[in-house]
Amino acid sequence: MSNRTFSGANAITEEERYMNPIRPQPYIGGTGTSYDGTYEYVDYLPGTMVRIWYTSKQECFGLHYHQPLEIVQCERGYYISTIQGVEYKICPGDILIIPSKMIHTLFPMNDCRGYVHLLDPSIINDIRSTALIKDIMDKPIHIKSETDPVLAENIGSILYMMHDAYFGSNSLRELIVYSYLLQILEKVGNSLLAGALPDQKDYQNSAKELVKYNKALNEVCEYLSSHYSEHLSLEEVSEKFGFSTCYFSRIFKEYTNTGFKEYVHTCRIKHSKELLTKTDLSINEISAKVGFETAQSFNRVFLKKTGNTPSGYRKLYKMKTF
Repeated sequence: MSNRTFSGANAITEEERYMNPIRPQPYIGGTGTSYDGTYEYVDYLPGTMVRIWYTSKQECFGLHYHQPLEIVQCERGYYISTIQGVEYKICPGDILIIPSKMIHTLFPMNDCRGYVHLLDPSIINDIRSTALIKDIMDKPIHIKSETDPVLAENIGSILYMMHDAYFGSNSLRELIVYSYLLQILEKVGNSLLAGALPDQKDYQNSAKELVKYNKALNEVCEYLSSHYSEHLSLEEVSEKFGFSTCYFSRIFKEYTNTGFKEYVHTCRIKHSKELLTKTDLSINEISAKVGFETAQSFNRVFLKKTGNTPSGYRKLYKMKTF
């Protein structure tokens, strides 16, 4: 672990970061935050995909980006954050949600105090209904206590409960933290859909479009999951459910966070794994059973999805069971 991970006059030692007297980390540990150019490798709490820092050491973060979703909560003073050229001033009671992989800065001002929450968004992306609020994950959301006092207070209260769980002694802290994150997304999402967040009209329109077709798109997903072994084309499925091909392609990707072809491949690979481990069918037979036209295409897609060939996956499974 390096002695100092942040450059500049306000850099502090790792020990100072971990042992903040107001909110010390649950335990000292991690690899030490590091950078590759502007990409930040986040120093998660070991064994989790979460890190929450109480910022009272006036750390300054120049242009950088990272995998986790970031939530900035101000208690005193204020932060200045520039996100893709747009400047945000986060005042006491304000909350700023910065999407994954979005380049930004964060500078504490006027003896600033607050919390920086870093949470890996991958488990959230697997929840289908989050497609309805996908724009929250794609664009910054600034919740101001001055203009949105009720929402800011509600989310602030959830964040404080999150802090109690994270900085406490509960070994399930990661699970609890993510349960609170889902509550935050639900509250922001409902405000977004209701048009209660100022300057978010584009987000609202996009989300309402998905809500309008939520039932139909859910039926499409169920149809693909049960008819994966059949010939499935974008044109035929979009026509079956009453969409134009171009429009269906776009809205399906927004809803599932993946393309139509990739979604079908995912369904087929999922079922092929069951056949590989629970039957003695040949690779050719399994390929045909799950809907691939050739064994070669099955092998190619399986390798891309799993990092292993079908035969290799079967051998590995048998080695583990014995």
